[in-house]
Amino acid sequence: MAKKTGGLSVPIMLTCLFLLCASRSAIAENGLSRETLRGLKALNVQVAPIEPGISHEGLSHKRILEDMKRELQKAGIELLSDEEFTRLRRSRSYPLGRLEMMITIKDAGSSDAKIYSTTVRVRQAVFLSRRPVIKVFAPTWEKSTIGYTRDLDAVAEAVKSGVEQFINAYLSVNP
Repeated sequence: MAKKTGGLSVPIMLTCLFLLCASRSAIAENGLSRETLRGLKALNVQVAPIEPGISHEGLSHKRILEDMKRELQKAGIELLSDEEFTRLRRSRSYPLGRLEMMITIKDAGSSDAKIYSTTVRVRQAVFLSRRPVIKVFAPTWEKSTIGYTRDLDAVAEAVKSGVEQFINAYLSVNP
């Protein structure tokens, strides 16, 4: 009986991940979310911390951050350091955003396979239309992916694909 439950755990985990990503992608790629990228002048890039065990397998925070920055720079997108971002964020009129990458990787049972999810998200300053007007930093564009693999290079490819989708969306409204 325990073996049957163990065999079902991977499909159940994949289904849960799919539902989580589907619900989080309400602001995913569409015409309206692309429009929120129009006029965006510069980005600060951040990668959420990656589990130490995964870093030892070759998929490090540093590698992902460097790969993302390289792709964005090749596309001609201006990048801001953390210090510049903090300084310019205080300005009410400078159109900037933060491109965030979140990666979750979990072991899939007793094999060496992994279940992963990646999320590329842009957050920008938005103003709530009320009195008084409130400025908040909120997600305006997002792309999530889930997968199952034995090779962490597949996760790196999912990250690259998410960044490429962002670049395409950005360039479609900022030629």
